[in-house]
Amino acid sequence: MIHENLLETLGATPVVRLRKLLPRPQDRIHVKLEGANPSGSIKDRAALHMVEQAERAGLLRPGATLVESTSGNLGKSLALIGAVKGYRVILVVDPKTPRSVLTYATSLGAELVTVTRPDAGGDYQAARLRRVRRLVEEIPGAHTLDQYNNPGNPEAHRLHTAQEIVKDFDRLSALVATVSTGGHLSGLGTALKERFPALHVRAVDAVGSAAFGHPFHPYRMRGIGLSWRPGNLDPAPVDSLHRVTDTEALSVCRVLAAEEGLLLGESGGAAVFAALGYAAANPGEPVLAIAPDAGANYLYESYDDQWLRDHGIPLDTLWRSAEDLLRHVRHPLHPPAPVAAGPVAASGYGQVTTGGGPA
Repeated sequence: MIHENLLETLGATPVVRLRKLLPRPQDRIHVKLEGANPSGSIKDRAALHMVEQAERAGLLRPGATLVESTSGNLGKSLALIGAVKGYRVILVVDPKTPRSVLTYATSLGAELVTVTRPDAGGDYQAARLRRVRRLVEEIPGAHTLDQYNNPGNPEAHRLHTAQEIVKDFDRLSALVATVSTGGHLSGLGTALKERFPALHVRAVDAVGSAAFGHPFHPYRMRGIGLSWRPGNLDPAPVDSLHRVTDTEALSVCRVLAAEEGLLLGESGGAAVFAALGYAAANPGEPVLAIAPDAGANYLYESYDDQWLRDHGIPLDTLWRSAEDLLRHVRHPLHPPAPVAAGPVAASGYGQVTTGGGPA
């Protein structure tokens, strides 16, 4: 198939069924591999949708500047979109951003602004957003998509990603999705419950994330969690929350690679750990975990033994065999808990005033 540009290859990502890493032989655990998108993550979907919405609204004109806070994958998406569409892209990042992500973005012409001083709690996200606000004010015609509060983020998954899943499944017992901006969790949860009314939606967050109101403290996983509750996080379709530790997620990543040939990012490891937990409690039920990106982003970091040692993660704390991992799946450090219905108010850290209105 011939495409006019790389953005046209977005979507239609594969779903793979686990064959060996199963609590029971009859279990049906599937993983949607969003790393197959053109820049390597699920963020391509929301980024392109939000950019196209801004274009239609006259907020983005040819040659405009996009400014966005990112810890990784959204930056890659915007760098690619900027290269294809001709936008200047400025990414506000921090020291946790993987080196491979930075190299990818700059190779496509994106500019980097690095925030080096965290807030009192050790978090960089609020500091990045403050820098975005300043840049939008200073650069004529600059615009930020504000992925944390832009309704186009969950809408992209409601309109597109969910329809791919509906085509692949006649029946689905559970959707397992990580919390980042709330975009794909909220969008998919809402849309898929319309198709599968009995669907159980399990949110997966990092231990240390405050997205669902828990106290924030630093953690090692990238691409999951926030230090505040984003506006795009809608708890209405969410039935349970599984908070996953660094050890649990990183162990899954390594065992999955060895046992199933699946090289996933850290948030994907967390999602699969939670999906295994759901399957252990619901034998034989079809479960779908969303893996937001591939492990290629992290080969020289969380997949590298020396990097883990240097960042305070002893190798002997990671589980290396399927047997060890499945034993811990049945007894997670933080068992899944019900999520109360009702609105989750954004804390305000994620609110960014957008600029770049019609000229």
